[in-house]
Amino acid sequence: MPKTTRDDREFTRKISRKMLDWKLGYALLGDRRVPLRYKIAAFAIGYAGLAILGLLEFPVEEIIAIVPFLGLIGDVALDGAEAVFVPILLALLILPYLAPSALVDQIRRERVPADRSSEGPIIDI
Repeated sequence: MPKTTRDDREFTRKISRKMLDWKLGYALLGDRRVPLRYKIAAFAIGYAGLAILGLLEFPVEEIIAIVPFLGLIGDVALDGAEAVFVPILLALLILPYLAPSALVDQIRRERVPADRSSEGPIIDI
């Protein structure tokens, strides 16, 4: 029976996959191997999601705008933060699905620490 080397076990370990992994999206966003067009497409989808969210919020915002001080705070503070964070969050969540799957798998493997292998510690005797 041939002895299994560490390199053989490294490529056969299972990598946990989350459906919505914003940390993987952040790693993909900062990686130079991911083409710019995928990053731009992810942000475009994020801004489209913000536009849809704005359409859904419009009736509620109009009702809240009747109250003088509360409406002003809601428009300035919440909409300003929403305009910055929602597209970024949606882009981070969608980028692993837009980028080439081989590249995503490679980056996912690089992010897994060596001590988290599914087989446990390697003991050579």
